Amino acid sequence: MAVCDKNFPRAGITAEMMDLAGFSVANPRENNHRGSTMGNSDYLTPKENVQPVELAALERVFKYLDTKRDKKLCWQEISDALIKLGHKTPKDQIELWIWEVDDDLDQMVGWEEFLSMYQRCISDCTGLEPRNLFNLVQFLMYDKDFTMRISVEQTLQILFVRHGRGELDSEIAEIFGDQQKGPDGQELKITFSQFLARANARLTKMRWAKKEVTKVAISTKRR
Repeated sequence: MAVCDKNFPRAGITAEMMDLAGFSVANPRENNHRGSTMGNSDYLTPKENVQPVELAALERVFKYLDTKRDKKLCWQEISDALIKLGHKTPKDQIELWIWEVDDDLDQMVGWEEFLSMYQRCISDCTGLEPRNLFNLVQFLMYDKDFTMRISVEQTLQILFVRHGRGELDSEIAEIFGDQQKGPDGQELKITFSQFLARANARLTKMRWAKKEVTKVAISTKRR
């Protein structure tokens, strides 16, 4: 699980890890006006750092999205990917997705911003980190051959390195539900729209849980 306590020591963080593009961003925290919890990157334990399997998947997805081959993702490239997934999205919404992670404010997403976005989201246990682009990227990381659908088997490798064996079954259930096989007995495959609906429902639960914890903390403090 991600560590949200700002007093938690930076155990296991080496100088090499701190030099990784995804560990920090150029934009100072005080200038971060989009609501991202940038402080997360200062308190990562080794588990929260991007694993080699994830990094390889992220590079593959970035290359897939970067159809112009300019090492930047614009709204049109993201839109094209969404259309292929059968999830056409208005331009203004995609521009918001970019704005949420655009640390240098060039209205595009560079590789370092892309990696930082992923790292911040996997480290966030509040549900407050913007996840619009993250959800798209996560789906495409699972969809290795870009078939526009994912199965349980396709998610196993990344889920295992991210969550370990102990949380694997619960993570699979969050993505696919309790029924992971179709009526014909074949492994269930879901679309991006189905994946997104479950991801958003999970995010809502996470945010409500955070609110309840905050209410209890305030109530206890007043006594």
